[in-house]
Amino acid sequence: MQSILTRTAAALLSLAVFVHAPANAADDGEKCEGFQRLICTPRAMAASAAEAIASAAEAVGNVAETINFKKPSTKVVDATDDGDLARIKRFDASKDASYAPENMLGIAADTYLTRPDPAKDAKRLAVLEYLADKADLSGELGTMLLQQTVNQAYFTRNDPQESWPRRLALARLLVARGANAEGVNLSTCDYCETDNGFMALMVEHGANPNVQSTNYSALLNRFLRKDQFDAAKRLIALGADPNGSTWGKRSMLVRLVGECDRDTMLKLASPDKFEGEWQKCVAQVTARVEFALGQGADLHGKASAENDCITPYDAALEKKNTELAERLRKLGADPRFGAICRSRG
Repeated sequence: MQSILTRTAAALLSLAVFVHAPANAADDGEKCEGFQRLICTPRAMAASAAEAIASAAEAVGNVAETINFKKPSTKVVDATDDGDLARIKRFDASKDASYAPENMLGIAADTYLTRPDPAKDAKRLAVLEYLADKADLSGELGTMLLQQTVNQAYFTRNDPQESWPRRLALARLLVARGANAEGVNLSTCDYCETDNGFMALMVEHGANPNVQSTNYSALLNRFLRKDQFDAAKRLIALGADPNGSTWGKRSMLVRLVGECDRDTMLKLASPDKFEGEWQKCVAQVTARVEFALGQGADLHGKASAENDCITPYDAALEKKNTELAERLRKLGADPRFGAICRSRG
């Protein structure tokens, strides 16, 4: 028997075919940061009459379902798109597995997140509440749906600001029904820097603020690269390590320093603009490094044999950023730290 995750994934695949192809996701991880980018929704009678009309309408609806030859996944897409709870309730999972609440939830969530329609948002959320009440969200399904809210900007085509309130509303609904965020990968979170309510909700329900993945560094690293210092402070208050994550064995501070490479800029900037661009880069990277240090990051970048004993000071000299190297020294960096570390093997 297929797992809930597998069946829901299949339902989402059907959705991708019938609704729209997902937009290409930009790699916003460390590999494409900095200069690498340049290279790379009567009363009793009246009541009786209303009941009769409703019954008749339902009967008509059932007949319509019987003669509807669309593929089941399309019918689910149509119903969730319209926020048609009455129709959702008529779907019989014993006749078609795609009508199971677990299978419809992913489609309903995608519709709610990526297709804004103020006139339908409340009805679509009501559909999600109905389906969530009938599904077990305490396991992999709940985690997968929470991850869907984290990654939603990958496939949304509308203005991100229009998505944030719905993303938070859906996440709150899911955790209220038992979804656990422990397995959620926050490193891929889009626009988390502007949505502290969502970020806090994820961490409160188990998400690790320090997690990193193959293509993404920890969320704190990304915040600093975007100069999102307020968001970085909030994330650190939620438990993020001020040292950030490593990437290719190099610490966050070493990676930050490496963004400002004099030789690289000489190749990319025109001679008349080089000095201005260089000083801008130095100031920007220095501000990021000083912020991290002010939040408790290790001045020597936690240099050890595991990361080749490379310190931020060493990295600054390697990139010919003498201004930053001197600033680090004045802040207390030991110029010999890297060499002493390497001599110890």
